[in-house]
Amino acid sequence: MRNRLILRLRQQRWPLNFVKWAAFFMQVRSAAVRFQDITTPPSPLECGLAQGSPASPILFALYIAPIYRLGNSGGRFGYADDTAMLRVGCSLQETTALASRDMRELLAWGASNGVTFDPDKTEIMHFSRKKDPARRSIFQNDAEIVPADSIRWLGLWLDRKLSFKTHVDEWTAKARRIANHLKALANTRQGPLPSAVRRDVKACIEPTLFYGVEACYPGQTAPGTRNSTRLVSTQIKDIIDRFDAVLRHATRAALPIWKTTPIPALHRVNIKPLIHPFHQATLEQQMEWASIDQVLENMDILFMQFENAKASEWQ
Repeated sequence: MRNRLILRLRQQRWPLNFVKWAAFFMQVRSAAVRFQDITTPPSPLECGLAQGSPASPILFALYIAPIYRLGNSGGRFGYADDTAMLRVGCSLQETTALASRDMRELLAWGASNGVTFDPDKTEIMHFSRKKDPARRSIFQNDAEIVPADSIRWLGLWLDRKLSFKTHVDEWTAKARRIANHLKALANTRQGPLPSAVRRDVKACIEPTLFYGVEACYPGQTAPGTRNSTRLVSTQIKDIIDRFDAVLRHATRAALPIWKTTPIPALHRVNIKPLIHPFHQATLEQQMEWASIDQVLENMDILFMQFENAKASEWQ
């Protein structure tokens, strides 16, 4: 892999000193196993990047960068060692054929570059509005990949109708478990100060509960599909009620109160109704995306300047 990585960096026109550093980083490497007071003799490592080094993920991302320029480059996404491919078509037959072609192209690239893909970690999902769409499989070499009912991508659960019910189930359950732990620590007679538990709710429960909320919360109203000037209800009251139930549970964990305390009193003295954190979390994510978009735009400008400078230098 060392020579392939050097070739990849040269093809990407990285500075020569960086290429030489990567070549030195990849040579004469060894590893040993240590257990208590016993350490095995070091064994040479012939392939792969050094585990635990902060430079390894960067070099790995540079090595697999050509994956995202294969075929339908606009429908390829990656994060660390996870890769996703998206295909859009008029029928499931069309999208399945396109996805199968992309899979064969990806496997061919991996075979020529020494990269393998684990079939056990490969998932496929058909997004369709039909009530009972055909579940068409794709093949990774000889392994059949059967479409799943829901898949997880970077912590966000996606189902075939994009209703986000699985996502709500998973993250509300995690947040409720955290609230149960806090509730076991604090009660009406003993435990930490309510202000301390409230900080735990803000720091632990709310980030867990609202993870990916910007994807499943489009707002209470949205422009209609037939008439964009008319606002219609998004019909997500059920999702809001489920989130609100967990937030009330966390509120009771933060305050030394009885179970019969009215809900409006909880909101007034501790945590606002759920609709306010929803709007706040969505707004914060939109602001973060706006800043990321600006950074990416600046990076594109710098990359173009770098490419032009390197092209003139190589000429």
